[in-house]
Amino acid sequence: MENNNWIFSDEYRKMIKNMNQITKNLSPKFDALCRNNLQLRSILKTNINQEMLSAIAGFKKQMVDFTRFSKQLSEVFPSFQLSEKVREFIRETKESESLSEEEFEKKYGGEFEICKTLGEHGWVVSEHSNPKYIKNWYKALIEDEPEKITEFFEADECCVIKNIVSTLDTKYDDPVNKNYYSRGIKAFRNKDYMTSAMYLVGLIETRVNALVQFPDRAKYKEKFSNKGFAEMKKEQFEGSNSFFVKRYHFLNVYPSLIAFLNRLFVDGEYTFKRGVEPPYINRNWLLHGKCCREIERFECIQLLNALETIENVLGNKKEIMD
Repeated sequence: MENNNWIFSDEYRKMIKNMNQITKNLSPKFDALCRNNLQLRSILKTNINQEMLSAIAGFKKQMVDFTRFSKQLSEVFPSFQLSEKVREFIRETKESESLSEEEFEKKYGGEFEICKTLGEHGWVVSEHSNPKYIKNWYKALIEDEPEKITEFFEADECCVIKNIVSTLDTKYDDPVNKNYYSRGIKAFRNKDYMTSAMYLVGLIETRVNALVQFPDRAKYKEKFSNKGFAEMKKEQFEGSNSFFVKRYHFLNVYPSLIAFLNRLFVDGEYTFKRGVEPPYINRNWLLHGKCCREIERFECIQLLNALETIENVLGNKKEIMD
């Protein structure tokens, strides 16, 4: 009996009371739905075959059973009591609402750094990600199994890739952008990945420059950095009151996107003078006729994933600023 003392606690009684209220609100709706289904048989009897009538009768019985179950449930478990862990999370999110952008990123620095690392390896955290996927992707990187990230995008007959392309298909009305996008997608489908990368990199550069107000005459190294995105991030952060929006955009998307763009556009140690080509897509090497290596399919998937995120996050600023 000692293990069951929680049943007699105040928290349990509150749980019962709350669940009872929930089921009281639900039960009349189920009762009404059942009555409507009872009427349906007589109204449409002359026009529906026996098999359909049996199906309706079965559905009616299920609804009656469900209503009965909901009433029984209200007597046994009428409420759900938030665990201490959930209450602590709610308290923490409330406290985080008053933090500045810098304080917010510092407080959740672990998550910020993980997403930055993903971007440094070509993977932007997008709407197709969630905290579990982010951890799995990071784990795949540190265990030297990056192909597992590609498998995520290609799973279920390339469902995620198809969703990305479907979104991007609606984004470009400007004839120049539309031309670059359509040619990039065509080459991707034809497995001409180098040609696809050329068009997609050109489009990414055009779209980022159009959507972000960078400092005048800023070089790539300055543009594609936290400094280059500072004003846009500041405006969006101050315009958002949601912890979840802030977490997604400022701990997940921006760290990975800025790191991705920095790798794509900044030569770093891989300068022409040094003569060593980077083992990933770099804008200067690709578009200046210096690329000797084979561009692979997963690299174009990275570009498409980043491009969709650019359109969804940078192109929809008002939606972020809720």
